[in-house]
Amino acid sequence: MKIIFKPIITILLISFFFIVNSFAQDTTMISMENQHGAESDKIGDLINESVVDGYFLSTYFLDLRTQDTGGSAQNDKPHHIMVYITDKNHTPVIKGKVGFLIKDSQGKTQKSMGMIMNDGFGTTADMKKKGIYKIMTKTVLADKKFMNSFDYEIR
Repeated sequence: MKIIFKPIITILLISFFFIVNSFAQDTTMISMENQHGAESDKIGDLINESVVDGYFLSTYFLDLRTQDTGGSAQNDKPHHIMVYITDKNHTPVIKGKVGFLIKDSQGKTQKSMGMIMNDGFGTTADMKKKGIYKIMTKTVLADKKFMNSFDYEIR
């Protein structure tokens, strides 16, 4: 009797190991595909990620002075900030409004409403001075209002 149970238990343990290992690899690949596939069309550098009230917010920063736009390099607001919002199903949320409040280290504030572009909300800002900026967003969706805030340092 012991001889019969030993191979069966061994086979079950090995099968369990392969099933768990296979599942872990599949979910890792799906997660990596979602991250890289979703980020490929986003502009700038990722500066913040947050989860607020079940929504995932990714904030990107782009210094337009480093881009060859063909325009004047002395733009009043040479920085672009994008907030991409996705729901719990990773679906982009673009039906709503996002307001931006950016405060520099001296307390000077800039307020603007985000414009819908490229499955996100974007605005321009003047962040030419080095220092720590507090970036706050207020999002208003059909059924929710929420805020997000973080610090970003310009070096």
